[in-house]
Amino acid sequence: MPQPRRTPRILLVLGALLAFQANASIVPALAPSTDPDTPGAERTCGLVGAQTAPTPESMDIFPARIMQINGERPRLVRDAYRMQPGRHVLVLAEGIPPYRLGSAQQKQILRMQQRKDFTGYFKPLVIEVRADTLQRVGVRLVRDNLDTGSIRENAYWEPVVWEEVARACK
Repeated sequence: MPQPRRTPRILLVLGALLAFQANASIVPALAPSTDPDTPGAERTCGLVGAQTAPTPESMDIFPARIMQINGERPRLVRDAYRMQPGRHVLVLAEGIPPYRLGSAQQKQILRMQQRKDFTGYFKPLVIEVRADTLQRVGVRLVRDNLDTGSIRENAYWEPVVWEEVARACK
């Protein structure tokens, strides 16, 4: 007859230690007026997204990552963000796949991105958000600026709105 399995002592000791180490903290919520993903009082909004559809890579348009909206980092990563109509500033990072560049260009980009002050790593995009419209943002690879100096200056890409689609904002 098989012996019942016994829990090793080390697991019991670790479990007891973890039970005593647990603590909780309260994290205050942001007020809705400061949340960039909350529609305004007018209840009209537009959508801005970087990951809402495949980018048209044949046109040298590639994915972007939204790092900031109006100077604030989004609390949640989403495909699209609801925003009040009007002018907004997005800060984007490029997501150009490495296979689209040569090995020397990839190395130069890595060196540029490893700067401690992140100068030039991100780029702003001023966008006019329209009500009930989805605006897809991405980055355009500037093929004329793939030399070492242009990469060092982060001039090899530019942020763009590559498509606008009518979509109800809910």
